Amino acid sequence: LAAGPVEGLWDGMADGEASALASQAMELVGELEEEEDIEVGFEDFKVAKREAEKMVAQGTAGHGLRAAMRSLEELMVATKLNEQKLLTRLQEIQWLAKDSAAYFKDADDTAGRIAALSTLTRAHLMRASEPDAPMAALKSAKEADELCRRSPDDRVQAEVLILLSEAHVAKAIATPYAEVLTEEVNQAAEASRTAEELFKQLDDKRGLAKAMHATAKALLRHTDEDEMLEGERMADEARDLYHDSGDTASEVAVLMTGISARHATSGPESALMMASDAAEDWQQEGGRPKDAALALLLAAGFQLELGEHAAALKACGESQTLNERAGNRRGIATSLETKSAIFFAMKQYNDSLQALEEMANLFQKMGDKKSQGNAYMMAANMLLNQLSDEVETDTQAEFEKKAPKIGISTADVHKRSANGLEYATRASKCFEEGDDVEGKQSVTDLLQGVYNKAIQLYCRTNEPDMIYYIQNKDTPQMDESKCIKEWRIPMPSFQKTEGLDKGDGFLHIFDPHPPPKM
Repeated sequence: LAAGPVEGLWDGMADGEASALASQAMELVGELEEEEDIEVGFEDFKVAKREAEKMVAQGTAGHGLRAAMRSLEELMVATKLNEQKLLTRLQEIQWLAKDSAAYFKDADDTAGRIAALSTLTRAHLMRASEPDAPMAALKSAKEADELCRRSPDDRVQAEVLILLSEAHVAKAIATPYAEVLTEEVNQAAEASRTAEELFKQLDDKRGLAKAMHATAKALLRHTDEDEMLEGERMADEARDLYHDSGDTASEVAVLMTGISARHATSGPESALMMASDAAEDWQQEGGRPKDAALALLLAAGFQLELGEHAAALKACGESQTLNERAGNRRGIATSLETKSAIFFAMKQYNDSLQALEEMANLFQKMGDKKSQGNAYMMAANMLLNQLSDEVETDTQAEFEKKAPKIGISTADVHKRSANGLEYATRASKCFEEGDDVEGKQSVTDLLQGVYNKAIQLYCRTNEPDMIYYIQNKDTPQMDESKCIKEWRIPMPSFQKTEGLDKGDGFLHIFDPHPPPKM
């Protein structure tokens, strides 16, 4: 074959790979995007998505893939309320970004490699709580930063520097060592401040706000009080810039950073003031019901923490009303979750359970099986653990020959445990239908934990039915440290007289368990 046809065949295969990768990326964007989750003001995602759709349809295969990578990265930034759904697809996103980076490397496309590595870094940052994620994010961000030095595009370099800053912050959060934390925070601030200068040169106020927010997130992790105060100042400036540019969603994101830092450094009272002020400002500004609802919900959470239950319930109700007016179903669900927690703290358990039922029904209408299962799990967890605590309180009192503090009856125990198990079964069914492995495991862990606690309580408050001693071969004395205790707990369901699983009607518990061979 002549060189020309071979090269043409190779180019065609490469273009086919790029087109396939771009199509996969845009399919992911379509599947993960939910209109109510893409907040007003996330223009970067909307612009990136439109550009990607245009380039995939009309541009070259490489340009289409590059635009698709950018769209996928911006989706990860924009998606907030439905983050759990995105997390289930992160591994797919990572492989897609890695394959795209490899394609761009073979094609000697520096801009494409930077876009793919940026998407990969963002995916690692989305899973920053996993042990390997911070270092993986740093690796891909540093590689992208090195490539930027070959590119004359200051805007792209500034965006990568922000990612690099966030990766350093992720490592700072993960490290147990104070000196490493300080070093990572300083490197994060250095990277984002360089991005600030680049955006200033470009006269890009939104870009500058983004870089300043990154600097604020870094400095607010610092151990030096002056640096932390500087971080708060940077966050305030970034928030003002976003507000002036009309990017309300990013303004809210900066507020969340500030409130989180204020809560960590000054406690819930100070954080409550910030949230309440924001809610008042956004309500007076008008046209921002979802933002005001979020601020009110944050305020309710802090009031709950402070024990101000009536005020928390009022703020939570106002938040839910605003979300209902805005048609923000996930916001409504979050309000219901907080309301359930407030009712539980007030010992109004039926009202708490009712809020979780409403939450589950809402997610069912949305077709979100995982979130529906999580709502049922909250109900099961509340019912079973509360019942377990009450049984333990009365059993311990009886063991100490004291009057019962609660007076729970056997019939009530059976009724409430059946109710809790019903919610656990519903949760398990939702997780099964949603193919949620972690969710199914959480049900198993809950039931096993309650079961183990009941067994431990029985053994702690009842004398063993049998004690086995191991005789020391060198002396007729019994070695008390080597005795094995056995409890025989009546279990009518274990009563079978024939078959392979025949039993004597008792659950046999040994301490130590299992008993050593004698």
